[in-house]
Amino acid sequence: MSFMNRNVVLLLGMLLWPVFLTAQYQEATKEQENEIVRGMTQAAGGMTTMQGDFVQVKELSFMDDKITSEGKMYYKKTDKIRWEYTKPYPYVFSMDGLAVHMTSGDRTNTVPVKSSRMFGEISKIMVGGVSGSGLVGSPDFDARFMVGKDGYEIILTPKKKEVKDLFSSVRLYVGKADNRVRSVELVEKSGDRTVITLKNVQVNVAINDDLFSK
Repeated sequence: MSFMNRNVVLLLGMLLWPVFLTAQYQEATKEQENEIVRGMTQAAGGMTTMQGDFVQVKELSFMDDKITSEGKMYYKKTDKIRWEYTKPYPYVFSMDGLAVHMTSGDRTNTVPVKSSRMFGEISKIMVGGVSGSGLVGSPDFDARFMVGKDGYEIILTPKKKEVKDLFSSVRLYVGKADNRVRSVELVEKSGDRTVITLKNVQVNVAINDDLFSK
């Protein structure tokens, strides 16, 4: 794996234990599955932009302590996203639909999405992880639906080699009230886990396109 690819995996590990994880879930019926997919599709279809704060917790298999980060997230339909870390240090990962930009200090690395299948798959996961679009119902994942009192847990097992090499599962925690993603958990093949929980979310607000290209 190249140095750049290793950095992307590390970033994803930094990106994504919310309250949802302590909830009790039961296996969804087929009717409930269809209802969940329908609700999430409608919610994603009616959302053009989203912004909010996030708290990220990274649990490494070889460490007892957890690594916590904070920052701001911006999303614009259909494939623009920006993760702006403010704590414990500044770092930006953004996508404008054509390229990935990774900025630390005064240095920015830019990689065209089309030049790497892995970047293409990662972009789908990152966008789908916050919008709910493109992951649920995708033929690239086996999906298991769980129903809780206040929300749903959707366990996505990747089929594509590019994603399977990185993650054993992607888990979405969705609120019943609005069918929107509250948090995302990435479970890596190594056993490491990363969870991002979204807070103070605003939908369909004006967001400058320049945010996604730097």
